[in-house]
Amino acid sequence: MQALEKIGDRYTVSAVSKALDVLEAFRSSEELSLADISERVGLNKSRVFRLLHTLVEHGYVERNWDGTRYLLGLKLLERAACVRMDLRQLTLPYMRLIHERFNETVNLGILENQQIIYISTLESSRPIRMAEGMGSRSPLHSTALGKAIIANLPEDDLRVLVSRIPLLKLTERTITDSNKLNDELHKVRRKGYAFDNRENDPEGFCIGAPILDRRGQPVAAISISGPADRVQGKSKEIVELLLSVCRQISEKLGFNENSKPRRALSNAISLTSV
Repeated sequence: MQALEKIGDRYTVSAVSKALDVLEAFRSSEELSLADISERVGLNKSRVFRLLHTLVEHGYVERNWDGTRYLLGLKLLERAACVRMDLRQLTLPYMRLIHERFNETVNLGILENQQIIYISTLESSRPIRMAEGMGSRSPLHSTALGKAIIANLPEDDLRVLVSRIPLLKLTERTITDSNKLNDELHKVRRKGYAFDNRENDPEGFCIGAPILDRRGQPVAAISISGPADRVQGKSKEIVELLLSVCRQISEKLGFNENSKPRRALSNAISLTSV
């Protein structure tokens, strides 16, 4: 049986952990040599070569045309597409409901590499609108999506994440102090939703709420965004619908009143199911 390593209070399979380290050594679509990867993961070339060979055999890593360098394989894209497609398909009817009600841009985002990545977007048809392209990334600390997700992380994970993310000043309203950000995130946790009040864009206002799984952990968030003068004035209506929609999606993922930890989402107003 493969040896187990104890890390803190968690058990991990050493070989799997090392293989994941190899995958995470790649940035974007770059090609790396065996020596490059060995240096990045801190393992000798012989160990890295065996790990790469296994990943190549399963399609998660590919060799370049002359076999001297490695790049991420298409199997990773296929696996990621399966996960994200399921989430997009599940949320799309609810996103359409919000979009039709307010005709503002509706976003679905997930946490990835200490950033928000947009995996689905329905744009407003208005001439002046706020929109991020699918696949684009935004900071956690300045977006409603980011705050809605990380506010619902376990306390220890939240504390570590806030200490690591760069709190860049994007507008005059961006929170750049970690203590103030922690206070803001605890308010978001209590309320069940987050505001981006001109923090990411000087003209924009965004409202986001989390999607939780059966453990009460955040897997994604939905937000509605637009010019501040339009969205802020409808914030009460938007919050009511957004909380209700996110609760329904969460329940489809197994979230219920006994999910731990309980969130303000549990008290959201129910709508007729889509």
